[in-house]
Amino acid sequence: MKQPNYYTQALAYLRDYCLRHDRLMHYSAGDIFETEGAAARLFGYIESGSFHYLVRNYEGGESTVETVAAGDLVGCYPYCLDGDAAPVTIRADKPSTVYVVDGADLEEHYRQSQAAERMGRDYMAYRLEQVKSQIYSHYCEKGVRDV
Repeated sequence: MKQPNYYTQALAYLRDYCLRHDRLMHYSAGDIFETEGAAARLFGYIESGSFHYLVRNYEGGESTVETVAAGDLVGCYPYCLDGDAAPVTIRADKPSTVYVVDGADLEEHYRQSQAAERMGRDYMAYRLEQVKSQIYSHYCEKGVRDV
């Protein structure tokens, strides 16, 4: 496993990439950033506010699987790079401002620079570690130790 400073560098690189493109968007509480099942296309750095990542649960409602806030990155990564179907809905839970980039533009940036592509891989590894930790926490809360 890579050292945590690789992840920190990847987060800083992607934050700076979003800020350099200077496309600030405003979201009201309840606005959708991405929709589950639709082509994912956005990625961004949250300047203010927060977002919930939601999935449909077995009862037909929605369950929050993650919350991100100011200082975090938001988007269905890496799905947004190729416009693949978003696995979650991302909704603003309060008024939010985000420096947004198109995932396709970020993918093109990766194609032009090996160093940038490496940062993208490091960010994906970071996200996978987060998801794994959340799954472990969920099962431990329920008293299940074998995942």
